[in-house]
Amino acid sequence: MYKAIFFGSIAFLFAAAAGTSAQSPSPRPNTPASSQSPNPAPAVKVQTRLITVDVVVTDSHGNAVRDLKQDDFKILDGRGGPQKIARFEFMDASANPPAARGSELGTATSGAHVFSNRGLPQPRVPPTILLMDALNTEITNPVEVHKHMLLLLKTLPPNTPVAVFTLGHTLRVVQNFTTDPGLLKVAVDHALRSVSIEQNPQDDANSASNQALDQNGDVETSEIQTLESFEKEEYEAQMAVRVDDTTDAMVGIAKYLGGYPGRKNLIWFSESFPLWIEPTSDFGGNPALSLSPSTTKLPGQEFAGSASYTEKVRAAAEALTDAQVAVYPVDAKGLETAQLYSAAQDPHINRFNPGAGFGSQLTREDTARFESQDTMNEIAASTGGRICANTNDLSGCVQSALNDGSSYYELAYYPENVKWDGHFQKITIKSEQHGVKLAYRRGYFATDAQARLSQEKPEALLQQVCIDPLPATSISLTAEAVPPLQAPGQTAQARYLLTISPTALSLEPEGGSRRLRLQMAICEYDPKGDKFQIFPRDLSGPVSEAVYKGWQERGIRSIFDFSAKDEDGRLRFAVLDVPSGMTGSVDVPAHPREFGAAPGAVAPEPAAAAPAAGATAPAVAPQRAVTTSLVFKSSSGATSKLDWKSETMQYTGDLDVAVGARAFFQQFLGGQFHCQAGTLVPNDSASAAVPKLAFAFESATAALAVVDLAGDEPKYSGALPVDSTAKPFFDQVWKLCHCQQP
Repeated sequence: MYKAIFFGSIAFLFAAAAGTSAQSPSPRPNTPASSQSPNPAPAVKVQTRLITVDVVVTDSHGNAVRDLKQDDFKILDGRGGPQKIARFEFMDASANPPAARGSELGTATSGAHVFSNRGLPQPRVPPTILLMDALNTEITNPVEVHKHMLLLLKTLPPNTPVAVFTLGHTLRVVQNFTTDPGLLKVAVDHALRSVSIEQNPQDDANSASNQALDQNGDVETSEIQTLESFEKEEYEAQMAVRVDDTTDAMVGIAKYLGGYPGRKNLIWFSESFPLWIEPTSDFGGNPALSLSPSTTKLPGQEFAGSASYTEKVRAAAEALTDAQVAVYPVDAKGLETAQLYSAAQDPHINRFNPGAGFGSQLTREDTARFESQDTMNEIAASTGGRICANTNDLSGCVQSALNDGSSYYELAYYPENVKWDGHFQKITIKSEQHGVKLAYRRGYFATDAQARLSQEKPEALLQQVCIDPLPATSISLTAEAVPPLQAPGQTAQARYLLTISPTALSLEPEGGSRRLRLQMAICEYDPKGDKFQIFPRDLSGPVSEAVYKGWQERGIRSIFDFSAKDEDGRLRFAVLDVPSGMTGSVDVPAHPREFGAAPGAVAPEPAAAAPAAGATAPAVAPQRAVTTSLVFKSSSGATSKLDWKSETMQYTGDLDVAVGARAFFQQFLGGQFHCQAGTLVPNDSASAAVPKLAFAFESATAALAVVDLAGDEPKYSGALPVDSTAKPFFDQVWKLCHCQQP
């Protein structure tokens, strides 16, 4: 269960949402419907989809060409003809990094209890993921692959952000982006492992049908045909699972990298999978197999177990292309002879099946290799990468990808005269410069994004964000776990401050304001992380221009209280911009720890004003207890103290200043006020209370230290000095009071 305070034109207190299972999300009321024209739209129409193409330009020696201008390029878009270049930029790792596009880009948020889906600063070199694909690869010599990977790490250019992922039936992050070769070496050591993948049953000596055939006719032919048909269909089903898991992982990687500007590289170490499984006329009901003249093949039986995976590969390639991710597939087999001649193989020859002979097996092995490499070629060509196959220089292949990404031209255009009918649009880029070679993606699918979004419900899109193995980055999010509010006799809920960047949101003008159409959800995962409950919430509504300007500066901020199950360890905040379909998500712990607290503390009172001239002071001052220190504690046992007992005010101990400052703020201000448009306002919208930002601290000797946090910076006065250990503490409190610290 959770509730939220939304920092907008009005502070909303949402009631706790009812949780729904991942399999059957509850319908959400007031979901904005997609607007549609009553008349059918023409086939050719204006689209706002920006097509971005990264162009690697090299001379005859393979060296990068760096001096081309926009006028040196021409873009042709299939049947649409010549196109106008809307954006042109040369990206060069040897120069200064490009300016961030959007105020939230290029910065990484870090610190205790702060979690961001943009953890990578603006890099000088394109981020690169090494994807070790164990799902589609049977590494017969992992030591050789490991040697090439270590050689690669030694030759990486400085400051190259590299991440290491592994793919089994799930995608796993072994090492997130780092420039530390030591961490990458450890990640590669843990990423490589040998697995066993299924074989074509026709060539598997241990398959049930081939074992039955070895019984020299003791088994009825019809039974063998039934076994073969079953094995074909089972093989296709296993292959379909591999294809689904692989393409889903690639779409997840595209969402994960989509929020980072510019080119990204995905180095895919794999043996891949075929684009299709062809019908077989000599397996699963072939008349030539008949041991009895009366046995016949069922019509169409040779098509059992055949399949095409072109559409799934296309969808993955399209997602990667839109995210500017260039895929460099590396055939993990390297340069090898036919596996049929390997001593580790057990070739199977069956005299009853002409398709099981050596020649047929060699043909099928060659065909399978070519088809798997064809899949790699398809993805590489679609995304602007290159395949690396039939070579043992695996590290050289990766180095080639890094070189391509170190300097390239980024061209972007809005397609004109294009039919948005889902067909493939070929891109042709020409240069006026002679003697240069251009490498770029070959095209895109002219998919009408608005028509597609109108068919997809926001609930389903948010649920998919929860299912995805990696966070989505198209919308920048930062979540901070803050000290929870705990009423007497109640269990404390976890509390999070979520900051959403408005840069990627479709805040369309509406009258004198703007319209926010934003859906969000909290996904609560079970201990294993494979099941979750989803708690949706609609954050849509009108936004005044004043609030919109505040959002542009500070982001959209909401406070969420959530009570997770004791055994659950992870939550994911997910947001969806309904008009564009853009998503963002960030993972946080379900039970955050390490919060400072000042138990039983009493707020220091402001200094009393001096008696007015002519007034009579009280003869006897009333007795009162004097607080001379505040102790801040964390659940781990760390403590610090703000002490003004004697000659100076000091901050001492092993609890971080920022943690202690937040505990101070939460104790004395956070229960009554929150930030809205850069100002502290009451949590109760009906209250007219004003925060008191001047604190007086009286020592045991009656000396006062007055700390005024209301101005442009902390101001100190009084006879009790504030030393250098305590001033950083009040600097942090001042930032909290002025909404400069989330």
